[in-house]
Amino acid sequence: MSETPVSATDAELVRLLAQTATGDVASFARVYDATSAAAFGLAVRVTGDRDLAEDVLQKAFASVWTDARRYSARRTPPRTWILAIAHRHAVERLRATRAEAPGASAVHEPNRTAASHRQLRKLPDDQERAVSLAYLGGYTQPEIAAMTEAPLSTVKSMTRSALDQLRDAARPVTAAIPLPLTGSFPIQPPPTGAVA
Repeated sequence: MSETPVSATDAELVRLLAQTATGDVASFARVYDATSAAAFGLAVRVTGDRDLAEDVLQKAFASVWTDARRYSARRTPPRTWILAIAHRHAVERLRATRAEAPGASAVHEPNRTAASHRQLRKLPDDQERAVSLAYLGGYTQPEIAAMTEAPLSTVKSMTRSALDQLRDAARPVTAAIPLPLTGSFPIQPPPTGAVA
């Protein structure tokens, strides 16, 4: 991994990814230099382990190399696309690590990442893009406003609304669930030993 991240605009990254798709190794190296630090940081946050994150980084950029021809700038910004690949590999690596150590976690953990992604896809397109750019792409709200040509207040509003919706979707049910009543008494379980 390069020690000093190289700055590149989205337009430059789009051009470099197009050249990478043709097999241009130098363009791929420039994509790596410009984005690997952010991808590595994301991998460390997801896996919690630098060694695993290095493995993730290697696999993620192998995917960038092989999938560059599938990249579409119309669908997603290049940094977001690359960080999404790194995130996917990090989650897969974390799952594989947990599966390799049976009994390491006796408590069942729900797949919060997949649920979060499903909820993210349910958001309106502009909100999904704002959240993706901020949390996967690492862009600030002023940068997102410039990229999307939207007023900063609109970006802030979209981001807040999206985060509120995601938080509400993730909130566990805590309200009491009323039980159906028969007459004035709750339904009683059958007596012990009775056949239901």
